[in-house]
Amino acid sequence: MSRLGHTRSMNQSPGATAGSDSSVIAQILAGDSQAYARLVDRYGPALFRFCRVRLGNDAEAEDAVQDVLWRAFRALARFRLGQPFPAWLFAIAANRVKTRYQAHGRDQALFEAVTREERTRRRPDAEAAALDALVADQLRAAIGRLPATLRLSVELFYFSGLPVKEAARVVGVGSEAFKSRLLRARRRLEKILGTAPQPDGESEGM
Repeated sequence: MSRLGHTRSMNQSPGATAGSDSSVIAQILAGDSQAYARLVDRYGPALFRFCRVRLGNDAEAEDAVQDVLWRAFRALARFRLGQPFPAWLFAIAANRVKTRYQAHGRDQALFEAVTREERTRRRPDAEAAALDALVADQLRAAIGRLPATLRLSVELFYFSGLPVKEAARVVGVGSEAFKSRLLRARRRLEKILGTAPQPDGESEGM
């Protein structure tokens, strides 16, 4: 299994249907503000993974998730019931993360390097931890070298765990076009990382 395939298998996609999301949103719009907690529980973990891979550390990702969820709550009255909620929510997330990344990218990279070194030093299996961190860093650095459209597609599908159809809606293309982007992204990553293509990797995770 490729590194991306392993990442995808570890990140379960949000398991809600459009109908169940719309039902919860209708309750919120009717005045049940506590119902929003259900959407937070449902999509919070996937949002965190998406923000984490772009921003580089847990604290910044947590702040970004709170920002996205607050903005989504305030904008919920403009959400059209029946449309896919994940696509709408992650479009907000993509915009906010882009803004945060541009503003804080260098500082966050330095912060993450320091805190990662400290975590590795404290762990009893420091050698294994260092190897895991190196592999993760190599993959994140390689993804960072992708064109923006391919990078966003990889982050939405592999790290957030969104299904192809929902991720495609976020970036504004059809499912087949989105799959093509993933294929191009994997091929570029293979070249960057120096790994051989996998014969059965074309449809991995889809």
